[in-house]
Amino acid sequence: MGDRLRKTGRKLCLIVAGFAAAALAASFCTVPLLRIALVAVAAAVTLLLVMVTTLRLSRSLARTAEAAAGIAGRIATDPVAAGLEDGRTGVAEFDAVLARTLSLRRANDALREGEAAARLAPVTRIAEAIAGGSVAAVLTDPCGRIALTTAPAAALPRLATEAEEVALLDGRRFLANRQGLRDGGTLTLLTDITALKRRERGLAERVSRLYAALDTLSLGFLLYDAEDRLLVVNRRYHEIYRLPPGAVTPGLSAWEVLRINILAGNHPDLSEAELLAGIDEMKGPDAVPSQIQRLADGRIVAVEWQPISGGGFVAIYEDVTERWNAETRIAYMARHDTVTDLPNRLLLRERIEGAITLARRETGFAVLCLDLDNFKQVNDTLGHGVGDELLRAVAHRIRACLREVDTVARLGGDEFAIIQAAVERPEDAATLARRILDVISAPYALAHHSVTVGVSIGIALGPRDGLEADRLMQCADVALYRAKGDGRGVFRFFEAEMDARLQARRFLELDLRAAFEARAFELYYQPIYDLAQERICGFEALLRWTHPTRGRVSPAEFVPLAEEIGLIVPLGEWVLRQACREAAGWPDELKVAVNVSAAQFTSAGLIGTVRSALAESGLPARRLELEITESVLLVNGSATVAILHGLRALGARISMDDFGTGYSSLSYLRSFPFDKMKVDQSFIRDLTVEQGSGFIVRAVISLASSLGMTTTAEGVETEEQLARLREEGCDEVQGYLFSPPVPANALPPLLETWNGLASRAA
Repeated sequence: MGDRLRKTGRKLCLIVAGFAAAALAASFCTVPLLRIALVAVAAAVTLLLVMVTTLRLSRSLARTAEAAAGIAGRIATDPVAAGLEDGRTGVAEFDAVLARTLSLRRANDALREGEAAARLAPVTRIAEAIAGGSVAAVLTDPCGRIALTTAPAAALPRLATEAEEVALLDGRRFLANRQGLRDGGTLTLLTDITALKRRERGLAERVSRLYAALDTLSLGFLLYDAEDRLLVVNRRYHEIYRLPPGAVTPGLSAWEVLRINILAGNHPDLSEAELLAGIDEMKGPDAVPSQIQRLADGRIVAVEWQPISGGGFVAIYEDVTERWNAETRIAYMARHDTVTDLPNRLLLRERIEGAITLARRETGFAVLCLDLDNFKQVNDTLGHGVGDELLRAVAHRIRACLREVDTVARLGGDEFAIIQAAVERPEDAATLARRILDVISAPYALAHHSVTVGVSIGIALGPRDGLEADRLMQCADVALYRAKGDGRGVFRFFEAEMDARLQARRFLELDLRAAFEARAFELYYQPIYDLAQERICGFEALLRWTHPTRGRVSPAEFVPLAEEIGLIVPLGEWVLRQACREAAGWPDELKVAVNVSAAQFTSAGLIGTVRSALAESGLPARRLELEITESVLLVNGSATVAILHGLRALGARISMDDFGTGYSSLSYLRSFPFDKMKVDQSFIRDLTVEQGSGFIVRAVISLASSLGMTTTAEGVETEEQLARLREEGCDEVQGYLFSPPVPANALPPLLETWNGLASRAA
């Protein structure tokens, strides 16, 4: 076994020596390419021999290991074994095997280290590149003949050109690197760049698609590097800023791009320094990276800047003109009235807040609340189109009375408000109020009508009456309420006592709501006397409210309040049901009259309410008389007439109350055939006075008679009035001459007195 190891070691030495000799011979070769080829061949042969020798060595070592295993078995039976680290075991045969094995391992390690070092040499690397096919070599002699080549045959004919790149028919590409030699020959190294070119084409295609995508964007796009040099610009950027194609190209600085836009006239209101400062501010660490640019042609461009990693930034440009205008219009509409184009309540509040801020530092101001008088009649009778035209005319006149620093707003309906700035004393506000009263009350010549309206004005002074917007508007509104109560067409300043009245009204509202929830109301009845039969033919139901601390509250006080706060509809339904329920127990020939407010006619459920009230009480419909005022007909006349016909279809009778006190009674008498017409007590009061209202009463009774209607005169208090009404042919009367309104339990004695029917009364 030892002989085989020695022979193997000698073969390894010979192989190493052979490699060294070949390398030495290559070093003396004067031809660089040949020298490289020789070295490569020597290295390849050496590696082959090493592989064969290593295989044989492994087999030898295997046999040695088998012998060593036998020795190890014998050593295992011997308790004395030492010095294994240095190859001594105490057994001569095993010691020799260990020593030779260690020596051979060290020689093998040295050989591998030499091989690795050889691989790191430049010559070795070139040889490996040539052998791997990534680099080809062509050596020509001084005459241009090929002396040695490793290049593909298809590439050789193309080497005659001086091109740096050689393309083969199979699609491969090589980069030619030519180097002249001292003997006049040429060494050409061909590097295979096929894969590189493939990657370049793929990259070029992706870049091309990227540029195509950028050009189809609806946004302008600029990409800058870390030195603020332009890398990418798309077509849309040129379109947004109306620049000729190619005006902005890669390589320009951000400042040069900006100057191109300045020269194009896109930013006439800003200097170059201001624009550059704006860019620097947007690029700051704490700045908001966006801005709005207004171009010379009126367009709006939104600009957004985004930094990118590694330095540089992207600038995005969007033409937002349409959106900007739409949003501006929406914002304008949110703060302005659509009919008059005046500021609305929201903008008025903002202006009041601004006036309050100035009042704390400078002078005072006034808030004026205006309400048009008689506008409702114009709007209802002539139509909303005419009403809107009138509102615009009023707004124009108010503007003419104000200064630029003042503000006029429309609050809704026929209500306006004014903020008068720089008011040093109350007389300044009074002067403006008088001017507005005169200007607005003048006749209006509209497109197809000529109308006249008045105005009432309430005034609050800041800071005297408060330094809060809600407080000042409230004070002006209270003063307006006072002006309307004082006869309209006047102005009133807010006073502290008005506030007390306002608080009292609020408390009354709270009490009214509580009374409705507790059903604390009751019905009183006033008799209706038939002049032909000389007996009571029915009763009118009248609502009454007795407060536990206020006592009896007048209907003239709480009914209008119920209309304002929206209680009149449910309250009116209660009155109707209660009146039908109580009248069902009266003698069959007695009817009950119930007032129906205009607000109830705006409810689609009025007919159903009347039907259910009759059904629940069992009262025949012929015994129910519904009284309406002309104001009901002024609100959506055609719909109201349809409801009246529906009520008539139930069997109820319809009466027009307070005839002659409205706006256009005669026209509505043609649209619906009423069963009864009631003459207002204001005419009866002056009936017997010389040059009084006798001729009006006579005309109303005659008109009703000719139309087949019954007439009832209200407010009869004297025998003289009763006698005159008999002479004029009036059918029915009611008033204090017969009885004031009384509760339901007082009706039997009242009937006994006038009809002698106590036994038949409930």
